[in-house]
Amino acid sequence: MTDYKIPTAVEKAVVTRIYAQADEAHWPHLQDADRTRLYREWTEDPEIGGRLLDFVGQRANIRPWLKDCPMKEYERARRGEGKYAKYVTRPAATLEQMVAATFGPGWEVIPETTQQKPMRARIREVGTEDEEQHFVAGTAANLKHLVWPAILDRSTGETWPWTICVVDPFRAPVSPEKKEEHRQMAEFLGVQVVYFNEM
Repeated sequence: MTDYKIPTAVEKAVVTRIYAQADEAHWPHLQDADRTRLYREWTEDPEIGGRLLDFVGQRANIRPWLKDCPMKEYERARRGEGKYAKYVTRPAATLEQMVAATFGPGWEVIPETTQQKPMRARIREVGTEDEEQHFVAGTAANLKHLVWPAILDRSTGETWPWTICVVDPFRAPVSPEKKEEHRQMAEFLGVQVVYFNEM
């Protein structure tokens, strides 16, 4: 992706606007055709594509920039991570909030253990040093990416427990059939799968 010199004020205006519209459209649950329609609308919108045009060279570069920069980071930004998080008007639960909802308020993310892609960290009960475990969170659509760090970990002989937290949105809940697939996979790998219900 070309590193365009987009002024901060322009980037802020554009990203704030597309994030608000993505939120209204329930972006994580949209079909590809609906996402394509939104990209087209954004490209043609004078307040989005029109503002970017002077900095990306030509109209054909608007959509790739939107897709590869702010929208590629949309989920992370919603959860308070990355350079675009400051442009989110309705944030989603953070990793810390998901840990607290899953294990209770007596659990914490161990400082400086958070990683991205997928979003994960080591966690422990407050006041303990030895009982650490891994916690990874994301959508059911990205399950293979959530499982991969646990597989790599197991392949090197690591034995700390893994909890895979699947975000279970109110608008598009994980089906019972999918949950059964997850249960079988978790049993096979020796990990725990939990669900975080998100409005």
